[in-house]
Amino acid sequence: MISAGVVSPVYEEIFYRGFIYRWLRVRLGMNWGIVISSLIFTIAYFPTINAMPVNFINGVVFAWVYEKTGSVIPGMIVHGVFNTIAVLLTVTG
Repeated sequence: MISAGVVSPVYEEIFYRGFIYRWLRVRLGMNWGIVISSLIFTIAYFPTINAMPVNFINGVVFAWVYEKTGSVIPGMIVHGVFNTIAVLLTVTG
């Protein structure tokens, strides 16, 4: 729970939104930056193919949160909440 809900969101948001998305946004614009960084985020979860559409949508949401706030911290919070809910649903389901 701690790994999925706290640790992973911190380093993933720093890497995927703080570095990759920002780099792509400067070069390709916001829309392409969001799409491509979300695809990269999704590919990182391969081979969990059944979860890849959800991971892509999550990547879009996290990048959008970063875009609207200018900070990775709100994305970390949203990411942590999403991951915690997923773990709880997996454990209790």
